[in-house]
Amino acid sequence: MPFPLHPIAEVAPGFRPQQHHPQFQPRSNPSPALEEPERRGAYGQQQQQQQVQRPSVAHRHSSTPQMETLAAPQRTSPATNKHSQRPSPINRNSSGQSMTDLTMAEAPAQTPPPRSFTSTALSDIESQTVTDLLNYLTENSYAYDSHVQLINLLHKGFLAHTYPPADATDVGPSDPHSYGLLSELRQAREAMDTRFAVGEDIWVQWLSDEMLLARSGEERITVTELFQKAVQDEPASVRLWQAYADWVEANYRACNDMEGADQTGWTEEDKEMCRELFTLDMLTTVLEQALPATQWRIDESHLLWNRYAELVLQALPASPAEMDIQRVRDMFLQRLQVPHVTSAETAQQMLWPIVNKYYPANWEDLMDQANEIAEPARKQAGLREEHESSVHQAVQAGDQATTFGAFSAYLQWERKYRNRGLFGRELCSGLYERALLRFPTYTDWWLDYVDLVSSTTDPTKASVLPLIERATRHCPWSGDLWARRILRSDVEGKAHVDIEATKHRATNSGLLDVGGLEELLKVLQQWCSYLRRHAFSATASEDDLDTAEVGITMAIEDIGQAGKTIYGAAFTGDPLYRLETIQIKFFTEARRLNDAREIYKRLVPLHKNQADFWARYYLWELMLWGCERLSEKHRIESHANEPHLPTAVMQLALSQKIDALNAPERVLDMYLNHFQQHESGEKLQTALIDARDFSKRLAVRRAKEVEAAAEIAAQQQSATTAEAQTTVAGEKRKAADEFANGDSSKKAKTESVAAPATGFGESSSSATAQIKRDREHNTVTVRNLPATVEELDIKKFFRDVGQPTSINILQDKTGETATATVEFQSHEDVLAAKTRNGRDLNGNEVRVQSGSQNTLYVANYPPEYDEVAVRKLFDSYGEILSVRFPSLKFNSRRRFCYVQFLTDDMARAAETAMDSKMLDGQHKLVAKVSNPDAKKQRSGAQAEGREVFVKNIDREASEAQVIEFFGQYGSVSSVNLVKLVNGKRTGTGFVVFASVDEANKGLGANNKPFRDRILHVEISGTKAEGRTAPMDRARKTDVFIKHGDAVSASPEPDAANGRRGSDVSMASASQPPADQEAFRTARERKIAIFNLPDTVNDARIRAAMEAYGPIVKIQLRRTDKGAIVEFSNINDAFNVRQGVDCSALGPDVKTGDVSDLLNKINKRQAQAAPGGAPGVGMRPTNVSRPGQRGGRRGGLGFKRGGGFGGTRANEGEEGNAEQAAPNGSGGGKSNADFRAIFEAGKTESKPAGEPAEGSS
Repeated sequence: MPFPLHPIAEVAPGFRPQQHHPQFQPRSNPSPALEEPERRGAYGQQQQQQQVQRPSVAHRHSSTPQMETLAAPQRTSPATNKHSQRPSPINRNSSGQSMTDLTMAEAPAQTPPPRSFTSTALSDIESQTVTDLLNYLTENSYAYDSHVQLINLLHKGFLAHTYPPADATDVGPSDPHSYGLLSELRQAREAMDTRFAVGEDIWVQWLSDEMLLARSGEERITVTELFQKAVQDEPASVRLWQAYADWVEANYRACNDMEGADQTGWTEEDKEMCRELFTLDMLTTVLEQALPATQWRIDESHLLWNRYAELVLQALPASPAEMDIQRVRDMFLQRLQVPHVTSAETAQQMLWPIVNKYYPANWEDLMDQANEIAEPARKQAGLREEHESSVHQAVQAGDQATTFGAFSAYLQWERKYRNRGLFGRELCSGLYERALLRFPTYTDWWLDYVDLVSSTTDPTKASVLPLIERATRHCPWSGDLWARRILRSDVEGKAHVDIEATKHRATNSGLLDVGGLEELLKVLQQWCSYLRRHAFSATASEDDLDTAEVGITMAIEDIGQAGKTIYGAAFTGDPLYRLETIQIKFFTEARRLNDAREIYKRLVPLHKNQADFWARYYLWELMLWGCERLSEKHRIESHANEPHLPTAVMQLALSQKIDALNAPERVLDMYLNHFQQHESGEKLQTALIDARDFSKRLAVRRAKEVEAAAEIAAQQQSATTAEAQTTVAGEKRKAADEFANGDSSKKAKTESVAAPATGFGESSSSATAQIKRDREHNTVTVRNLPATVEELDIKKFFRDVGQPTSINILQDKTGETATATVEFQSHEDVLAAKTRNGRDLNGNEVRVQSGSQNTLYVANYPPEYDEVAVRKLFDSYGEILSVRFPSLKFNSRRRFCYVQFLTDDMARAAETAMDSKMLDGQHKLVAKVSNPDAKKQRSGAQAEGREVFVKNIDREASEAQVIEFFGQYGSVSSVNLVKLVNGKRTGTGFVVFASVDEANKGLGANNKPFRDRILHVEISGTKAEGRTAPMDRARKTDVFIKHGDAVSASPEPDAANGRRGSDVSMASASQPPADQEAFRTARERKIAIFNLPDTVNDARIRAAMEAYGPIVKIQLRRTDKGAIVEFSNINDAFNVRQGVDCSALGPDVKTGDVSDLLNKINKRQAQAAPGGAPGVGMRPTNVSRPGQRGGRRGGLGFKRGGGFGGTRANEGEEGNAEQAAPNGSGGGKSNADFRAIFEAGKTESKPAGEPAEGSS
C-alpha cells in the first residue's frame, strides 16, 4: 500500500493532499478528548522474547549514521527463519531497550520561541493563532492540546506551500525547503515528542514531511532512524510499518538503479553510502519486526504478512531443498492458526500454489490438513465479524463518536469472552492496540489494558513495564497509570533508583495536579507504599529505613504545599489522610508506637467529626493491646491489663459534638461493642449510662433535622405556590381604581385559598425533593456491580462511609453487570466512598469514581422531546445512566434536562460534539457539563436595571402616549402594556430605558399624575432578589394552548403579544366563540389525561395526542396531575376517551372523561375548605342575572366565575358546568346557558327597532 506523502512517483503517483481545517483557538490542559481525529495514536506492550534487536537512535544527528544493526546480514534466506508451532504473543516493543531510556532520558526540547509573523501559506487568522500558541507554550510547555494544534497548523501551512490548491492553476509545486516555518515545525514536533507520545497521525505527518525533504544520504538515514522511533512508539500501527517498508524498498530500488525507480536527487556518493544500508535483507528485517507486533490485528495484519510471504517465496531458489520447502509450508500453516479476516485467501491464493507445485501427489490431504488447522482461528474471526463490521463502517464514515461507540462495544465483548476461547487474551490485547491508535488519550482504556496484561503476565517471564511506560507517555496526567507503573516496577524487581526516577518523572511534569490534587495523591500513595515495603524487605538496610521515613514525610509535605497552592491557605491536608495512614503503618512496623500515636493525635482536630477516623484509630489501639495480651501465657483480666488506650479513644469519640459527627450511630455502636467485649462490668455500667444519654441527644438531633427539613420544604413549597397563583386582572383593576379614587380604606373582601394538598405532586415537587441538593458534587458512580445487585446491597456496601440519599441502579447492556449512581448527603461522604474502590461486592470487584463531571445540562431542544429522544441524541457518546427533567408544576416554560453519563470522558465528548448543534434547523442545542458553582450571568433590561414597572396607568392610554410621557426622563427603548386574557389592558406596564441612569431618573414619575391617574413607578425586580418579578406576577395564570388552524371554543386573541416557545394562548373561555357549532360541541370534543407527571410539557402532550387526530387546545392541570385536551372532531375525542396508549407521557398516564378529572378537583377543594365542607365560612354564591353586565365579576379577592359553594369553578379552567346532570336536569347551568341568558338580556334592553348585538 503506497505511503501518502512520499515524493517518489511510484509510491504516490499524482498525489495532491487533501487539506483539513483545524480549530484556530489555542487549547490547553490535557484531556482525553474523543472528538479530534488528529489526536489518534496507538500503544502496545513489550514482552521479553528473542527477536532482532534494534539500535538506539534517539535524536542522533544525521551526520553520524549508525545503522549497522539493520544493515548487517542476519540470515542466508528469509525462508530459513524458524517459526514456533504456536503463534508468538503480541510483540509489545521491538527493542530490548527501555522506552524510558529512549524517550524520557533527555531533558524536554524547547518549544519554538515566540514571535509574530505572517505566512502566505496560512490565513491571517491562522498566523495569529500560531503566534498565540507559541506565546502560550512558552509558559505552559506541557499543554498537550496546544502542542497538537500548533503542529497541525504548521503542517497545514507546509502542505499549502508545497502543494498549492488544486484550483490554483497558475501556481506549481514549491520547494518544501523554502517553507518559511519549517524550523518552527520541526522544533514543535521535537518539543512534543520529548514530552508526550505524539500518536499515529502526527507520526504519519512527520515522516511524510521528512521523506519529502530528504535529499542526501545522511538525511535519508536520519529519516530511517525516525521510522524506527515511530514504530517503537506505535508498534501496532500497520500504517507506520507499511510506510517504513515502503521507504526502505524505495531507497533500495533507487540506490541500486533498478528499473522504474525514482533517481531524483541521488548522487553517486549517496548511492554508494545507502547501498550498505538499504538492502533486501533490511526490508526483510523490518517486516520480521512488524509481524509479531501486528499479528493479533485481526483486521489488517495480512497486509504485512502477505508482503513478507512474497519476499520469502521470491528468496527460494529455483530448486529449493526439502528443508526449505518444509519451512515455507510450516510458515503458512502457522499463519493459518492466527485469526485474521483473509484466512481463506491465505490458504487458497498463497499456500495452494506451494502445495500444488511441490506436493502434487498428496495436495488434497495437505489442503484438508491446512483447513482443519485453520478452523479454530476462523471460528474466532467469525465470532467477531459483526463487531468488525461495525468498527469498519464507523471508521469509513469518519464519525469519531460512532467509532468510539463501536470500539467500546467490541472491547466490552472481548473482555467478557476473553477466557472462553482460543487466543482470547491475545485478541483482546490486539483490539486494545487498535482502539488506542484511534483514541490515544482515553485513560480508561489504558487502565483496562494494563490491568488485563498485568493480571495474565508472569513477571518472571515477561515485562509489562514497556506497556505502562507507553501509557504514561500518552496520558502523563493520569495518577492511576503512574501509580501502576511504580507498583509494577516493584513487582518486577526493578532497582530502587529506577523506581525513584519514575516517581520524579511523574511529579516533575506539573500535569498531575491539572484536575486537582487527586492524581498527585495516587502517585505519592503508591510511592510511599513502596518505600514502606522496601524498608522492611529481606534485603533492606538501616539506610533504607531512613530513606523511607524521609520520603514519606516529604510526600506529606508536598501534598500540603500543593494543596495550599491549588485550594488556598485553608487547605489542611488530604481529607482521607492516605499518606498519614501509610506513615502510621511504617512507624508501627518500626516499633515506634509513640510516633505513630502522635500522628493520630495530630489528625484528631482535623477529622474528629468522621466516624471512619475514630474506627481506624480505635482498631489500631485495640490491635496493639491485643498483641500484648497474646504474649501472656495466662489471660487474667485486671485493672493493669485493661484496654486503657482503646477505651480512651472511644470515650474521646463519644465526647465530640453530636451535631458535628457525620455518623453518630456508628460511633455509638463501636462504643457499646468495645465496653461489652473488653471492659469490666463497672465500666460497662457507666458506658451504658453514657450511651443512653448520647442516644437521647442523638434523637433530639434527628428530630431537629426532620423538623428543619420539613420547614425548608414548606417554605419552598409556599414560595413556589405563591409564585404559581394567578393574579386575577379584575381584582387588580378594582384595587387600582380604589387607590386612584382615594378609597383605599375600604375593607376588602378576601377569599381563603387553600394550599395544594400534598400527595398530588410527583416526587420532583415533594418536600424532600425541594430541599437544596448538590447532586453533581455529592454523587459517585459505582461500576462492575453484580447484575442481581439490589439497593440494600449498595447501602450495606457504603454503610461505613455515609448514608446514601438516593440510589439509581442501571443494568449494563451485556446483562452481566450493573452500574449505579449513589447520592450522599455531603461531599465528605463522597470522598470516603471513593476509598471503597476495588472492594468486593458479591464476588465483583467494584469500581467507585466521582460523578462530579459526568452530567450534562441540556437545554433548547425541541419542546416535544422526551427521554427517548434525548437519549437518542447522546447515546452514541457513551452509556447513559439517567435523564432527569425538571418539574413544570410552577413554571411550564422550563425546557432543560440533565443527562448523566457513566464517566466524565463520555460527558465531555458529548459536550464537545453536541453543544451549539442545530436541531431541525430551528433549535440551537445547549449541552454543557453541569457545574452547580457556575451561576449563569443574567442579561437584559431587567437584569441590567434599565426596566421600570409602572402601575395605575390609564387603560385608554396608548403606548405612544406612555413613551411620550416617560421620554422626559430619558430615551425610552420600549414599552410593554400588560393585557388581560381578553385583550384589555390591566393598567400596568413596563418601560425600558436606554441606560441605568435614565431608568433611575424615570423613578421621578412615581406619584406623578398621568391622564388623571397617579402613577406608581419602581425598578423592575427579579426572583433572585427574594420576590417575584412584576412581569412574572402578571403572567401567572392558567395557560391555554392552541394548535393548528382549527376553531376553538376559546379562540386565540390578536397576536400582539407574540409567541413564546409553544403556541400559548391566554384566551378566556368567556370570550364569545368564533364558531357556534364548535362551541356547542366543545364538551363532547374534550378528553382528560390522568396521572400526568409534572415533567411533561404541552408540546409532548400535543405530539402524543395528535397521533389520534387533530387537536385544538390543551389545558394543563398541574395541581391535579392532569390535562384537558380539545380535539377538532367528536369521533377522535370519543376514541381517545375510551383509552389509548399514553406510555410516551408516563408509565401510569391514561385517558378518560373530563368529568372524572373535575370531580377529583371538587373533592380536593372540599377537603381543603374550612370544616371539611364546601362553602362553610365562605362567601355566598354569585348568581349572574340577565342584563347585569357586572354579574360575572366577583368582588375584590374573588376569582371570576363563582366560589367554592357554587356550581362552577374558575371559568378560565373549563368550569364545573360540565358536571351538570344529563339532559339539563338538576345541577347548575352551563356556560352556553349563561351566555344565552346574557344575550337575551341584552336584546330585551335594546330600544324598539334597534337590532340586537351581533345581528345583521
